Amino acid sequence: MSLRRQLILAAAVLLAGLVAMNLVVTILTRNSVPRRVMRHTRESRSASVIALGNSVVASGFDEVAFDSGAGLSAPRGAANLGLGASSTVEQLLLLRYAFSHGVHPDLVVYGFYDFQLTTPNRFTTSDLIGNHAMLYYVEPFYARRFYSLSLHDSFQFRAMHAIPMFRERGAIWAKVEILRRAMAQQSMPAERTNRMGRAADFSLLESDNAEDFRLQSEASVNVPLASSVSELLRQTHDLGLTIAVIEMPMRGEHRRLFYDTPWWSQYVSHIRNLLAPFNASYVDASDWIQDDALFDDSLHLSTRGAAQFSQRLGRLLGSLPPHLTAHSTETPVSGRSRP
Repeated sequence: MSLRRQLILAAAVLLAGLVAMNLVVTILTRNSVPRRVMRHTRESRSASVIALGNSVVASGFDEVAFDSGAGLSAPRGAANLGLGASSTVEQLLLLRYAFSHGVHPDLVVYGFYDFQLTTPNRFTTSDLIGNHAMLYYVEPFYARRFYSLSLHDSFQFRAMHAIPMFRERGAIWAKVEILRRAMAQQSMPAERTNRMGRAADFSLLESDNAEDFRLQSEASVNVPLASSVSELLRQTHDLGLTIAVIEMPMRGEHRRLFYDTPWWSQYVSHIRNLLAPFNASYVDASDWIQDDALFDDSLHLSTRGAAQFSQRLGRLLGSLPPHLTAHSTETPVSGRSRP
């Protein structure tokens, strides 16, 4: 066999192997978390309420309990489109995905905690794994308007976004990591886990201490909404929908250290002013769940906690007239006064 034929054969085998690997990756990731949320979106075309946010919404918004509180019934009930470990960019994309697939809600519920509404989104391509991988395959070049990449990473993004084995590499690694953790736990005390993952991991998402939180609060009182949040609110407002921005329930320690402070009060006042042009109501639900036993970890409500919160939220929002403004709802909706 000539050298040329050997090279052609080797290239063909390599190409076939790459095609096979990409096909396997596509099959293995067809039920990834973002795709499950997207499928739920398509199945919720008749929903009159959609809830958006990261894991505090994904775990904390109970569709059935909300419907019960709001007096809604299928198929015009609520759809939870919260996506764990997501940024505000993915949340904007899920809103647009819902609109493009025939979901026409009357109300958009947008849950957050801490500084998510004003924190700019800056990524590297190494960050675009796990649930962030949807930035590769849902309106990828539209989404690029709302987060920054270095010039080097921008070139990488363009090269990687169309290739499943690159864009879904994090989902495959996650399966390996789950296996690794399971093997490491052999003959060891069981680690506490919940439906969102390993409970200890979520303590890393809180501020280190009250002083760091104060500094971040003071630095955030003069900054605008993140561009993706502003665009989400603008598109919702332009369609004439009612928008409710929810300060999600937090454990007692989180509230005492961070929220029951003058600097957080100043930040919330700043947020209210930023929401006013979009006619968005602001719901302070941070202290609605007083019993810390109703949290699965440092951030996420348990199933019972989510049901209690969601039913109360449904009662509140189900009784409100449409087109409320952030200022007109301040007293009845805020839940408690700030120091």
